[in-house]
Amino acid sequence: MTQLQTTWGWIVAFYLFLGGLGAGSFITAAVIYLATGDRYKSTVRFGAWVSAICIAVGTLFLLLDVGQPFRALVLFRSFVNMTSWMAIGAWLLILAIVVNGLFALFRTDWTLGYIGKIWMPLQEKAGTIRKILAIVGIPVSLGVAIYTGVLLGVLPFRPLWNTWLLPALFTASALDTGVGLVAAYAAVREKAEGAKRLGKVLEAAIITLIVVEGAVLGVFLSTMLNGSPDAARSAEMLTTGALWPALWIVVVGLGLVVPLLVCITQLTGLLKKKAALVVPLVGATSCLIGGWTLRFVILSAGLPAMLTSPAMQQMLEGIKYLP
Repeated sequence: MTQLQTTWGWIVAFYLFLGGLGAGSFITAAVIYLATGDRYKSTVRFGAWVSAICIAVGTLFLLLDVGQPFRALVLFRSFVNMTSWMAIGAWLLILAIVVNGLFALFRTDWTLGYIGKIWMPLQEKAGTIRKILAIVGIPVSLGVAIYTGVLLGVLPFRPLWNTWLLPALFTASALDTGVGLVAAYAAVREKAEGAKRLGKVLEAAIITLIVVEGAVLGVFLSTMLNGSPDAARSAEMLTTGALWPALWIVVVGLGLVVPLLVCITQLTGLLKKKAALVVPLVGATSCLIGGWTLRFVILSAGLPAMLTSPAMQQMLEGIKYLP
């Protein structure tokens, strides 16, 4: 029986998930803010705080996995090689926490009032500062989402991870979960005029992202199954092996199909008022569970490449040398 990959476990899965969720939440909140201004303050504030907290907690999970988190913090100061994805990722995380956190502070009334007591010009220019932070934070957050896949993709000795399709898959999932969580909040808590229209736009965005994520997942699995023997061995664990229930039932069924049906139901307006408040929460919860499980099964199936000589490989493939 093939053993699962356990070097990187559930802690790293939580980092990958929270980093992606935080990135997707901020991008959603920032786009809403830039497009509508102060109309949907509650939803934008929620997305900003979720982003800052998720990325900060996710980074903490990553440091904890190192084993000595306080020593690992020093690494951020020594990451000066900007040709290294580790260095780029470290600074992206720092920038995201700072930029997204500042945006959340400037979007919250009571913290903005406190800022005004310290220095009034900051409060007076709050609108301009928020726009700058939103514009800067979108590419930074997108970089964090991409980095959650690149962190694994740069490892050549794990064939399942060593593909550009992995950052694409994790980025699509990050946007899907981020938009899904913000949309659920908007459906339940947003009271501003035009909230229903905002909800429909977000539901349509989720449907598009689910289709994109499903397509990328399909291409990823197909490419791996038809790739090297090591890549195929890992992919088979996902599709037909020990991890198939988690992939097909949780990731695809719960994480993609259920939110898709919820969004379609929301857009058609067939739900009664009480159900219209509960169903979005069900869709968001299933989306989040599927998003975390996706990362966990990808990690678990990332088996190392078999280190064999050419002669041994030929023997395994049934090729015999002539005497």
